Amino acid sequence: MQLKILHYFKNSSDYVSGEEISRNLKISRAAVWKNIEELRKRGYIFDAVPHMGYKLKAIPDKLLAHEIQNGLMTRFVGKNIECYDSISSTMEKAFGLGLEGAEEGTVICAESQTKGKGRRGRSWSSPKGKGIYVSVILRPSLALRDVAKLTLLTGVCVCEAINKMTSLKSTIKWPNDVLINERKVAGILTELRAELDQVRFVVVGIGINVNTPLSSLPPQATSIKQEFNKSISRLDLLREVLKRLEELYTEVQVKGFARVLNRWKELSSTLGKTIRIVDQNGEVEGIAVDLDDYGGIVLEDSEGKRVVRMSGDIH
Repeated sequence: MQLKILHYFKNSSDYVSGEEISRNLKISRAAVWKNIEELRKRGYIFDAVPHMGYKLKAIPDKLLAHEIQNGLMTRFVGKNIECYDSISSTMEKAFGLGLEGAEEGTVICAESQTKGKGRRGRSWSSPKGKGIYVSVILRPSLALRDVAKLTLLTGVCVCEAINKMTSLKSTIKWPNDVLINERKVAGILTELRAELDQVRFVVVGIGINVNTPLSSLPPQATSIKQEFNKSISRLDLLREVLKRLEELYTEVQVKGFARVLNRWKELSSTLGKTIRIVDQNGEVEGIAVDLDDYGGIVLEDSEGKRVVRMSGDIH
């Protein structure tokens, strides 16, 4: 009933009387008042004027499933959303749901994480109510060798969404970081379950420092608020990311990754720089000159020899 009442207010630009809501939703005026009070406890702000009624003034700065879905305009990403006030890890929850057969496009998000996951077993700082911590279950019709490119695709989605909502120019650092002014503002993590060469599902994890204070972040990180000098709506940003994710994900399964990889190159802060990559095979240094067809970074060393790395840390 609370969602019906919210929908009623959102479709009205003026004050709405309790009597009108009672009549149209076929509930008592006492029930109307009770539900509005419950919504207030959840963070919704109403203006009440005698003889005029109520008006919804503001929604809470919380990632609530029905608020994310309001205006999302996607076909399957976000059709099912689970939101938590606090969770160990959205990745762990999503992976478990993937094993249980959760539908493609299922979204898990949280206001905070106690064990937020980053690449290579690292942690992700997840202060409550300040960032976006979300994981999406995908069931792609892709060869196993192509799954790594979903990390690059998601980086493009996050980068473009930030740039659309602000005047900032975010860039992508290979393989999975989004930067603003050379400082990390977002990270992407992908995990998968496959059998032989068949991918059962992929979980794409996204962490974005939206309105996070620097005091809550590692020294090399930043937040959109810090760089933009004002807070932005986490709801609006998350909707934009999810919308772009569905669009590009759908495209690559039909047309391949060529356009996404080209767009990644346009947004890259890595290409053209001399970098050193450390991975399980040791380290290699050279100029980052290209991406290969599988999302690996192509380095050219001082002797003109080219090598490809599929993963690793850039130093």
